[in-house]
Amino acid sequence: MENWPPAQISVSPEQMILGSLAKYAMRMDYMLMAVALYVGVVHYMQPPKEKATVSRVEASRQKLDTKAVAKSKNSPAFTAFVFLHNLFLAVYSGWTFIGSFSIIYSTLASEGLKSGFCDSNYTSWNSGLFQFAYIFYLSKFYEIIDTVIILMKGRRVSTLQTYHHSGAIICMWAGVYKATSAIFIFTVMNSFVHTIMYTYYALTSIGFTPPGKQYLTTMQITQFLLGFVLATTHFFLPGCNNYAQTIALTANILYLFPLTYLFVKFAITTYGGPAKKSKKE
Repeated sequence: MENWPPAQISVSPEQMILGSLAKYAMRMDYMLMAVALYVGVVHYMQPPKEKATVSRVEASRQKLDTKAVAKSKNSPAFTAFVFLHNLFLAVYSGWTFIGSFSIIYSTLASEGLKSGFCDSNYTSWNSGLFQFAYIFYLSKFYEIIDTVIILMKGRRVSTLQTYHHSGAIICMWAGVYKATSAIFIFTVMNSFVHTIMYTYYALTSIGFTPPGKQYLTTMQITQFLLGFVLATTHFFLPGCNNYAQTIALTANILYLFPLTYLFVKFAITTYGGPAKKSKKE
């Protein structure tokens, strides 16, 4: 594919895991068509509000029978599918976090704070971050199965869910396509949060309910705020980005504003204030 990867990247896509998919996955038109298809299918497949089921958290908030909700539409095969899906993403996210964090740490230690943070010499990218970021981008397509599971349970898919998955695909594509070093912020932090989040979901899918689900939402919101600070710092540091990388980074920063708002709104609606939290715990 012409113009990708950028000339500064010494790794060929053919040398990477799933690199053969790059000729399709890294085309902007194909990526946007996939996102549009996802949004369209979700809209078409939404169950009517009066027929939709609710999650256990929502059932608890509405003081419904949470045991009945938990048992509905949960055949052994479906439970196994949900468990394996979440377990796979938990293990994969942990692998991504350890691998990408190690690369960033090594670059910072060898080249200093500014050069390592900006990756001015493309050291991190050519030491394995390119592969981790590329596969992480592809994983955003796989995470759409989260939405499939929600629909299979007869629930409605929220605007938060649709925006989150759609935006993550677009932003990761932009970061990987333009090889902006700031994408490590998203890759490292998001993989760390997802390791914990999907471990929690794997456990709940087989009947375990660890306390403190609201802290997962708090972690995600914290991730967005910290990511915004780091990405904005990266944006204004001289020599950190060329013009194309600045555009990609801007897209990621703008994506965070509605996402953070939607997560905060979800947290307030679902968990409420301190009184509600104490009752749930």
